[in-house]
Amino acid sequence: MILKFKNIYSKSCLISILFICVSQSEPVLASREPIIRVLISKNNNVRIRSDKSLPLTIEGKFFSSKKIKGLTLKNEQNRKILYFDKNKQKIYDLKSNQQFQVRSSDRRGIWVGKKRFSGKLNLFILDSEILVVNVLGIEKYLSSVVGSEMPTKWPIEALKAQAIASRTYALKQKGNNLFDIDSTERNQVYNGLESRTYKTIRAVKSTRSLVLTYKNKLINALFHSSSGGMTENSQDVWKNKYSYLSSVKDFDKNNPKFKWKKIFSNNELTNLFPKIGGLKNIEILDITNTGRVKNVKLIGAYSSYKMSGVDLRKRLGLKSNFVRFKFFDEELNEKFPIKKGLIVFGQGSGHGVGMSQWGAKFMASRGHKAERILKYFYKGVQIKPFRKDYL
Repeated sequence: MILKFKNIYSKSCLISILFICVSQSEPVLASREPIIRVLISKNNNVRIRSDKSLPLTIEGKFFSSKKIKGLTLKNEQNRKILYFDKNKQKIYDLKSNQQFQVRSSDRRGIWVGKKRFSGKLNLFILDSEILVVNVLGIEKYLSSVVGSEMPTKWPIEALKAQAIASRTYALKQKGNNLFDIDSTERNQVYNGLESRTYKTIRAVKSTRSLVLTYKNKLINALFHSSSGGMTENSQDVWKNKYSYLSSVKDFDKNNPKFKWKKIFSNNELTNLFPKIGGLKNIEILDITNTGRVKNVKLIGAYSSYKMSGVDLRKRLGLKSNFVRFKFFDEELNEKFPIKKGLIVFGQGSGHGVGMSQWGAKFMASRGHKAERILKYFYKGVQIKPFRKDYL
């Protein structure tokens, strides 16, 4: 009888211990999860509101845990103001460098303009603009990034590869006093809760904390849409050479925008290059091993100068610098003389360095796992759970 009691007691203790471990596992994981600060708005007019019935809470000068439905921040004619939805007549004058924080317990998030975001918002009132920074755990952030950067109908292994690459890229960003990373293509695209789906959540959860490392340090996990047949060496686009960012064959021909062209009129070229009197010719000075334009000489009506292919891509708003140029004469109509124009013929989309998203899609559709995809595009890397000493 005593032995039976001991067995029952031992089992109950074991069950209690397991229950405590399970119940504490989520908070423990959450506490270890890195937090990221994402710049989601940089404007002079910001509208923030709750999703439905649950109110927002605002903290900062003038306010202490004030419950609100929504607020508007404006910076116009050197006057910075704030007012709430329920009392628009009461206007708060703000000063530069003031800060506020907005949070919500609503899982549906907080509306900033036309997008919803989870986590909390830090608002910074600067001299020339108002910054809105979304502060949240990196895993929740990634479930939206994956859906913002890659179509969610794509194979799950491609989405998982994107999750690991995006996690690595985000954690490597040093940031500044106000935010760590931008929400645009300048870093990686983040559209908030609108881009979260069952598949993106699954891709992030199944790769939780996994990052790409080289010699026990996070890699610069660059990626792009489509390389146009061959990815590029990092040193041929920027100054730094990374051995893991070496050129490889891409599998992106199924991309409907694999080849493209863009036409510029003579007037557009004059406006783009006013100092040299428009653009009469472009001499390609050198190209990379993959065929991308590295440096050019721009010849105008008055003078000429040299420019890198990367800078020319930015100036002309091109999808890539895997391009060739053709000038043509066009007669606009009978009243106007013959004018010159430019056609740019291009391949691929993006800088071409690192993982090709269309290439990842092709490999995943052929049965390759995320690890194989990543190790193909990033040479010599390892995939490990994130540790702070990888930074």
